[in-house]
Amino acid sequence: MKKIIVFITTIFSVIVTGYSVALLITGEVGGNAIYEMMVEGATRASKELGFDVKVIEGGYNSAKWEPLLISLASTKSYDLIVTFTEGMPKSVEKAARIFPNQKFALIDGIAPNLSNVYSLGFKDEEMAYLAGYFAGLVTKSDLRGANKELKIGMIAGDIYPAMMEKMKPAYENGAKNVDEKIEVLFSVAGSWADPNKGAELAQMQFSQGVDVIFLVAGGTGVGAIQKAKEFGRYIIGVDSNIIYLSPNSILACVLKKADVAIYDVLKRAYQGKLPFGTSERWGIKEGVISFTFDDPYYLRNVPEQIREKMLDLFEKLRQGTIKVLGE
Repeated sequence: MKKIIVFITTIFSVIVTGYSVALLITGEVGGNAIYEMMVEGATRASKELGFDVKVIEGGYNSAKWEPLLISLASTKSYDLIVTFTEGMPKSVEKAARIFPNQKFALIDGIAPNLSNVYSLGFKDEEMAYLAGYFAGLVTKSDLRGANKELKIGMIAGDIYPAMMEKMKPAYENGAKNVDEKIEVLFSVAGSWADPNKGAELAQMQFSQGVDVIFLVAGGTGVGAIQKAKEFGRYIIGVDSNIIYLSPNSILACVLKKADVAIYDVLKRAYQGKLPFGTSERWGIKEGVISFTFDDPYYLRNVPEQIREKMLDLFEKLRQGTIKVLGE
């Protein structure tokens, strides 16, 4: 993925004509793979279709996000205001009720179905199931970093509904689809930007016999990757392909194609085809959840037998023949 140019200010504009979109980033773009992809997809849509996009970075103080959203709506300058994540549904609902003539879209989260709101959520459980199944295959393998203990790990940056209700159980289900005896150790860092805490939790898990950890921890995961190097164990990344950062430790990544999703949303909005008043959830079938099947390090380091099983699983998930949450 191409790197996004570093912002000189907190506002970045693609100036075209006519239709206007504001993206309120709940955080900062630089260093955040999902937001970099979101901006890339939005920029591509604006250039190809001919509309204006303004990106506003809300920073990491979540108390400022809702006032910023309401402030953007109050300007009446945008045909569509887009914001992100499961932390924003209530704020989107509040702003949408205050400004019923303003159109809103929430991506990577589901807001109430109001006539001026559209939501798109990702099937994060499919990502976690892929990771769990892969981790299960690794812990049972003859790879150098795999031991005889059937233990795998998962480190989360924090606790939130999608993590506890979807990702954690799906990761466990994926692993137990390989072998019911596999034990899953789960740790929460309480921060998305604390590498020292990530290192501490990874060391604890590796010391207890874990040989592969699924990281859903943002910058906190940097410390865990370093510990995987020290222990000669393995990591599974999330959202974007980070294998190149440590090819001998990061065996694979589950991918979220956020650029594809936002491109589609903005295209439909611009064409007047976005179904406001509804919500959608996209996953493998819709082409926004994937896996690092073609990465050269993955092809080099992961045995063919495991790679074939992952391709088979991916196809079954695409066809919907596996219930990832055991429903």
